[in-house]
Parts: sequence; C-alpha cells; structure tokens
Amino acid sequence: MSVILSLDVGTKRVGLALTNEEGEFPFPFKTYNRAAGEAESKILLLLEQRGIELVVVGLPLNVKGDKTEQCKDVEKFCRRLSKRSKIKIEFVDEHLSSEEAKERLTEAKGGRISVSDLKASIDAAAAAVILEYYLKQKR
Repeated sequence: MSVILSLDVGTKRVGLALTNEEGEFPFPFKTYNRAAGEAESKILLLLEQRGIELVVVGLPLNVKGDKTEQCKDVEKFCRRLSKRSKIKIEFVDEHLSSEEAKERLTEAKGGRISVSDLKASIDAAAAAVILEYYLKQKR
C-alpha cells in the first residue's frame, strides 16, 4: 500500500489529508486556496513528489444521498486533476464531515479555539475525516 491523499474541495479552499506510508492512518496535511489554480498546481506537485496513485474526494451529498450543485464543482475540479495526472479518484459521501472536524478540533483544544484557528484548520481536518470514512469502508 502507499500514501493515500484525501481532498475536501470547497469553493474557496481545498483541505488535504494524507495517510501514513502503509495507507492506514489519516492525518490533516495542508489547506490550499483555489484562486488562480493554486490548489490544483500544488496538489499535482504533491502527487508527483510522493508517488500518490489514489485520491479520495469528499462529495457533499444532501441528506437523501443525492448530488448537490457543489458536487458538480467538486467533480469538475477532479476531472481537471485526472487529466493532468495518472491518479485513481474515489468519491466518498462527506455529509457532515466538516461538522465532525469542528467538533474534534474544539475538543482537542479543550473547548477553547478561536474562529481564526478553526478556519485555518477545518478544511484539512475535514479531509482527514473523509479519509477516515474511506478507510473504514475498505476494512
């Protein structure tokens, strides 16, 4: 197994999480801005540098499990990545992953976390939650 990358694709930022070399444990990695293609170019560089072959991406389905307008944007972003690299992309329902990430971050800080710290950490933490969902499904 190798490192797996997970993405939480938002309208302004993309949160990234990675697994360890054995592909077992997810951890938050970074957050990149989507403006001017920054996220795409940095993700492509990361894929190349780490030899990543699998990317897990959260799809923001609604409570009924149907695709939302945001899903179309996420899929379009992923199509651009796959055209420029040799990666396999798997989608996972990310419903409530950001809420779960917020709860975990707040709990980790003893219930005291500033809004600016939360915003800086939430996207990467949500990507780690998405990756955790994926790994649990595969076990």
